[in-house]
Amino acid sequence: MSLGSPGTMQESDHSSRSVLLNTFVIRKKRCRVYFHRGTLIWETERAPYTRWTLPLTDVLAAHYGDDWTPGDVTKEKIPATSPTSPSLAPTSFVLHYAARGPKNKWSHHSVTMSHTDPRQVASWVKTIRNYLSGLSHRPRRIMVFVNPFGGKKKGLKIWERDVQPLMNIAEVETKLMITERAGHIRDTLLAASMDDIQAVVCVGGDGTFAEVFNGLVLRAAKDMQIDPNDPDVNLPTPNLPVGVIPSGSTDTVAYSLHGTTDVQTAAIHVIFGDSTGLDLSSVHNNHSLVRLYASVLSYGYLGDVIRDSEKFRWMGPQRYDYSGFKKIIANKGYEGEIELLSDPCHPAGSTRCMENCTRCLQHMHNTVPDKEISRWLTVRGKFFMVNGANVSCACSRSPLGFSPHCHIGDGCVDIILIRHTSLLNNIRVLLRLTSKHKTLYDLPFVEVYRAREFTFRALPTLHGQPGGEINSSRLISELSVWNCDGEVIQDPDVKIRVHCQLLKVYTRRVQEPIVEPSCFCST
Repeated sequence: MSLGSPGTMQESDHSSRSVLLNTFVIRKKRCRVYFHRGTLIWETERAPYTRWTLPLTDVLAAHYGDDWTPGDVTKEKIPATSPTSPSLAPTSFVLHYAARGPKNKWSHHSVTMSHTDPRQVASWVKTIRNYLSGLSHRPRRIMVFVNPFGGKKKGLKIWERDVQPLMNIAEVETKLMITERAGHIRDTLLAASMDDIQAVVCVGGDGTFAEVFNGLVLRAAKDMQIDPNDPDVNLPTPNLPVGVIPSGSTDTVAYSLHGTTDVQTAAIHVIFGDSTGLDLSSVHNNHSLVRLYASVLSYGYLGDVIRDSEKFRWMGPQRYDYSGFKKIIANKGYEGEIELLSDPCHPAGSTRCMENCTRCLQHMHNTVPDKEISRWLTVRGKFFMVNGANVSCACSRSPLGFSPHCHIGDGCVDIILIRHTSLLNNIRVLLRLTSKHKTLYDLPFVEVYRAREFTFRALPTLHGQPGGEINSSRLISELSVWNCDGEVIQDPDVKIRVHCQLLKVYTRRVQEPIVEPSCFCST
């Protein structure tokens, strides 16, 4: 072997340059184990020969074996040289790592490596830990907000059963706060000391996440003395990245970021510390900032559903199905006018937003060509739905979402206008939203735009007299409300402006489908 004989170690100032080679027993098989340039490789010494490769960026932690009891000496203080007593020294270590499987799901695994020489075990653990501690983007101290009321009211159980054990394994310190009321998170972030916190994590639905980033942005604006009520101001970027652990009813943001609503995947992404910029859109009325949103702002049908469903909270998530059925049958339409600053890239002609998305990277580095100058458009009519999608809005019920080609960090919002037509066409819309292959783009009564900002103004509805004549003196304003990340906004007339990659969120993004890998693990 070119790296030397078993037991060789070449040290340098940086653990990433270390070279380790040794023979360990892994699941009763002797394996040669290598560490070089941030990668662990182990392979069996005898046939059938098998080889595994693991980048340390996928490693969660390295712990001494469970069969070792340190007594009064902590595990962290085990010396790399010969211990005072071999019987008190570890002869194995456990490597906790994560592996990506099908459907964008990451899962926790572990592998135990045993050696007769405790000095070798200590050397390997020290080197791996030094490497992991050098990954400065990984959060070590986080503030966690758990919403025990959202979705199926399983937020606290999800934290205790699925998330907290992983944080303990990765030795992430957590400051836990259980939310007690609406606005609790926002108020806490505006007032709490955040000096010792490196990230904020929420366990909840889209509404819980919205409270987090609304609080963080308002806190940053307050600290920098920026007036968020000015619709033309550039809002400041919060210092802290945010992790989204899904436990809501739809979890569209988590699905759009991770490609799944799997809780373990979201928790692992927080531990990994890899982040990307997420667009946030501000909603202003004539006087002030009403709210920032990350997923979708919807007027008409979805606004009616969220308003009506508030009366049936006792039903849980089923209240949305019940209210949705009622409002589909009612088939109301609303007159309105949309003025939008269009982007040259139409959603239907855009690429999917995946890992290392070129479009989002261009906007992050402000390398968008000057020729891409937007122009203002005006659209009027009677609408069943007016939607401003900040992300694809995909979820388990809608695999592609409102706008499958929506990008999370391009400084644009996709506007999906669904004209008021027949009940049959409304049902066609709902069926398309549940499809894994068809989108809303090609329906004749649906118009799709990509915009950097837009305004909506509700128009009065003209009611006719017997005989078909219109009485202009009887103008009746039939208004809906806005559904904003699952919360109600009463003001019909609003201005929406996209703030490009205003928030850093933990995710490794969606990748192309892969073949499920085999893993050499003990869990």
